[in-house]
Amino acid sequence: MKNMDESCSVHKYFVLLTFTLCLAFLLSKCFSKSQTKNVPRGSLGYPIIGETFSFLKAQRQDKGSEWLEERVSKYGPVFKTSLMGSPTVFITGQAGNKFLFGSSDDVLSAKKPLTLQKIFGRQSLPELTGARYRLIKGEMVKFLKPECLQNYVKKMDEMVRETLVREFRENETIGVVAFMKKLSYDMACNILFDIKDSHTREALFEDFTIAFKAIHSLPINFPGTSFWRGQKARARIVDRILPIMNKRREELEKGVVSHTSDMLSCLLAIKDENHEYLMI
Repeated sequence: MKNMDESCSVHKYFVLLTFTLCLAFLLSKCFSKSQTKNVPRGSLGYPIIGETFSFLKAQRQDKGSEWLEERVSKYGPVFKTSLMGSPTVFITGQAGNKFLFGSSDDVLSAKKPLTLQKIFGRQSLPELTGARYRLIKGEMVKFLKPECLQNYVKKMDEMVRETLVREFRENETIGVVAFMKKLSYDMACNILFDIKDSHTREALFEDFTIAFKAIHSLPINFPGTSFWRGQKARARIVDRILPIMNKRREELEKGVVSHTSDMLSCLLAIKDENHEYLMI
């Protein structure tokens, strides 16, 4: 009889918990509808996880465009959803792009998902707004102009040739997608940031891969989760990049390199309206 009473008690608690959660979910739905009259049409999916799983599944199957088109046809070119634990608004089409990129900060201020904020950092370019953003973006655009990049064409050609020869020598077949990702990364390290040490590049590549996977995950910071591994990888990236930045700053001060030598030097040399370095 005692076991039966305990079983009934557990069953009652389970039913009560289920009822409470369902009631809370329904109340939150009703409350959100009454408070968000100007929010675009769409679905926030399940509590917390939203539509994250269907979005990630579509990405893995290379059906991201189909996932997007399905919602555009159902809700229109502007719709709401919930991804990676954050309510999200998708703005598509030519008119949407014009509005998005042409609006000032006081009209539209973009807020990135929590996973991207944590992995990229709150002072990263996607998070910056206002004068600081325009200043850094302007310097980066100058550095990436065709007349600047043409100075690196020969070096890029040599890197592609050397990498292809090495890959064909070490492997019978080459995965094109993985090869292009690694080649693009190596070019960025060599040309944009002048990181030539192969051990440092390989370690950073592994951690960047882990960190980027964490961006498309639920923001659950629990040991073993993708988000937790991504934050650990970000910490290792910072530990490796900071000494490189400090050394480059010393070289800039001594005149060993100039602000046009590579993008890292360019970013470190940026000053604000008070003639103080932005990156300290």
